[in-house]
Amino acid sequence: MLGTLLRLEELKETLILSSTNLNRDRITRATSRTNEISLEEIFNDKIVKFIDEVISNIKARFESNALKFLDCFRIFDVSEATNEQEYGIQEINTIRQQYPDDFNDELVAEWKVFRKYLFVQKQQQKSAILTQRQQCINLVKNGMTRDMYPQLSLAVEIFLCAPISTATVERDFSTMNRILTDLRNRLTTEHLEQLMRISIEGPSDLDDDLKDLIINNINDRLHFFLLRTIMNDLYAYVKTI
Repeated sequence: MLGTLLRLEELKETLILSSTNLNRDRITRATSRTNEISLEEIFNDKIVKFIDEVISNIKARFESNALKFLDCFRIFDVSEATNEQEYGIQEINTIRQQYPDDFNDELVAEWKVFRKYLFVQKQQQKSAILTQRQQCINLVKNGMTRDMYPQLSLAVEIFLCAPISTATVERDFSTMNRILTDLRNRLTTEHLEQLMRISIEGPSDLDDDLKDLIINNINDRLHFFLLRTIMNDLYAYVKTI
């Protein structure tokens, strides 16, 4: 998390240094004049203030102890990997102490092997390919790597699941309110969950195959409804004979 804060600070400095002066013509009723607008002033007034607010909110979201704990996962950053024997040991021990019921001495042993892999990546100049987060995701998704480093993979899962904000939860509640209207108040929990998953995780555009499937399903239901209506009318007619 400290790495994120540092990158935001670097982004702010980059925006300020790369700012140039922008000339814009401004025409009034009385006269025409050229006003010089400094992009640096725009950045300081808008963008830099926004970045500062993001930084302050992230700091407020996490306590100092939580920030220090999440910063332990910077050891997965390939650009910072070294061949020193003590590299990452203190951070791994901090993670193990934070979750004593989930990790044991095997976590340190797995890290000693995995850090050699990170250092080889750095020597081969692959740091631009896998970032810290991508490295963690790859460790979790790769089945063979996950089997080789089970405890290290579990530690990475904890890091990747850290809730930085509540925005996702708030969007989920908005989706639920949008789906569960007064006319749909009889939806079951299972059905509501399925509709929310489609709305949140589904594709923005439907492909032709899925459209055809939906249309065919609707047509089948319409045919069934019409057939049932005809049968009911026929039965009612027969009863009157």
